[in-house]
Amino acid sequence: MGVGCCLILGACSTGSPSHLQAQPATNLLVSSAGVYSGAFSTQAPVTLLSLYDGSAYLFYQKPAASVIVVTNGQQTGNGQFNSRSGTQYRFAPDAAASPVRVQIDFSRSPNVTGTVVASAPGATPMTFSATPEPSLGQGPGFGAIAGEYSGQMSSLQGNAAAQMLIARDGLLAGTTSTGCEFRGNVSPDSGVNAYRASITFAAAPCAVANVTVTGHALLDEGRLLIALPKQDRSDIVVFDGTR
Repeated sequence: MGVGCCLILGACSTGSPSHLQAQPATNLLVSSAGVYSGAFSTQAPVTLLSLYDGSAYLFYQKPAASVIVVTNGQQTGNGQFNSRSGTQYRFAPDAAASPVRVQIDFSRSPNVTGTVVASAPGATPMTFSATPEPSLGQGPGFGAIAGEYSGQMSSLQGNAAAQMLIARDGLLAGTTSTGCEFRGNVSPDSGVNAYRASITFAAAPCAVANVTVTGHALLDEGRLLIALPKQDRSDIVVFDGTR
């Protein structure tokens, strides 16, 4: 998603100084929360989920599966969102977690643009652009997400094929090809076409053994994406599957 957000500077005038009002910062404007799809400048597809609490998720491939989790973002009244509390997770073959800054410009709705800047000196910014995903007339209810999904479950510890069943009451259970078992639940996130998610993993051979992780899920025409970062941000579990 394209160009980065910039700071808006008030212009000075001659004569009596005008009283400039600072743009109040909020977590996220109501009109900005939602699901967006687009691409980075490299043409890599990206899906953005932005939430009311100032957090966001960016799912993309570059070239391996990756996700960026943003927390504590602030947005000014003119639609400029900025967060220095971001983590980029890259999975195999070069698994790593690294801090990033994320800027998003929501001021030109429905078009959204943004920039991801790594903390490493001399790192090249990643720019993206996106537009809102159509809701297809169906909100994030239990009936919409219920079903059996096959896909890939990834963490910084490794990747494995996975099967997941989500019941009509939001309870879920599944296994991976390595023998890991997990259980959890999903519930609609009020006002956003997405779900809150929580999964508890059993003991080894689970990569994140005996741990409960929480995050968000989104459903895009039968494709289910779930991102569950550990509380200390040292790792994340991502499920990418289809019905």
